[in-house]
Amino acid sequence: MRVAGAALLIGSLVGCMDNPAGPPAEATQIQYDQAIRKGDLVLLVPGTGSLDYLGAPIEALAGSDTDPIVDVRQVEKVAGDSVVFEQAIAMAHRAGLSNDDLNSGALTFAMWGAGFQKLTQFEYVSYEGIQLHVLVLGGQNTCATGSIFSNLLNYSTTNADIDARDLYSRTRAWLNSNASTGEARHVIVASHSWGGAVAEWLQFNLPQYESAIGPLNDGADKAPMVLTIADGVPFMILNHPMMGPGLQTMTEGLMLEIDRPDDPVHKLSTSGNGGGHMYTIMFGSDFQGSYGITTNEMSCDGVPGECGSDAGSGS
Repeated sequence: MRVAGAALLIGSLVGCMDNPAGPPAEATQIQYDQAIRKGDLVLLVPGTGSLDYLGAPIEALAGSDTDPIVDVRQVEKVAGDSVVFEQAIAMAHRAGLSNDDLNSGALTFAMWGAGFQKLTQFEYVSYEGIQLHVLVLGGQNTCATGSIFSNLLNYSTTNADIDARDLYSRTRAWLNSNASTGEARHVIVASHSWGGAVAEWLQFNLPQYESAIGPLNDGADKAPMVLTIADGVPFMILNHPMMGPGLQTMTEGLMLEIDRPDDPVHKLSTSGNGGGHMYTIMFGSDFQGSYGITTNEMSCDGVPGECGSDAGSGS
C-alpha cells in the first residue's frame, strides 16, 4: 500500500464515530480484521527491565539451543513480563486469526529492545498453548535494566527519541532484507510500560523519522504502521505528558493507550501494588485474556479484582 492510501486506511480501521457531522471525532472502535492480516509484521516492544525479565533469562534458558522453547506457564520470570506476547495474541484473536493460524506462522512476530546478545529467535508458548516463532530484532531500550521506580529519571524525551529511532531503524532494516513479494505488510505494535511510551513517541514523530531515516519500504510499496497498542504507559515522561488512555488517529493508522485504573506506573505513584501493572489477567492459574483487548476483568497477583494500595515492587 502506498503512502497516498494512508488516509483511506485510517477511515477503514475506524468503527463508530462520536459526532461524524461535527468536528473531527476520535475513533472509539478498532476494526482489527482490517488492521491485522495474514503476513503482517507484529513488533513486540517490552518496557522497563526487559533485559532482566526477558533477554537474560531466555538466553540463560537456551543454553546452546539457537531456537529455544520458552513456555510462559513454566518460566516464572518470563511470566512476569509476558504482557506484549499475550497482548499481540489478543490482537490477533480480535482480528479473527485462530490458534492454528498463529501456530503456523500466519503473522511474523519480532521483539525489539530486550537486550538479547546471542539469540536471533525463540519459540514463545502462550497461556493458551499457542507457539509463536519470535524473531529477535535486536536493540536494548534505555530502561532495560532495573525497576520502574529506579528508572524514573530515565523516562525522558531524549531516551524516548533514542529508543524510537533504534526501533524504527531496525524495523526498516528487517523489512528491506525481507521484502514482501505481494501486498505490502502492515506493521502492528504491541507495547507495554516504557515500551509503550517509546511506541507512542514513535507514532507522534513518525513523519520526522520517515524523512530522516527513510520510509518502511516493503518491496515496492510502503509498509504502514497501522495499529499501535500501548498499555501501562507512564502518564508523563520528563516535562512531556503522554497521550493518556483512549484511541487516536495517527499519520498512518490508529493508536490505543490502555491503562488499568489501579496501575501505579501509569499514575507514577510509589504506593500501589505492582500487580496493577500486569495486563495479562490470571485468576489463579486460569488465563482470562489481555486486559482492554480480550477481557475487561482485572486481577491482582492472581486474585480477581483490582489491586489495593499496598506497596508493591512495581517491577
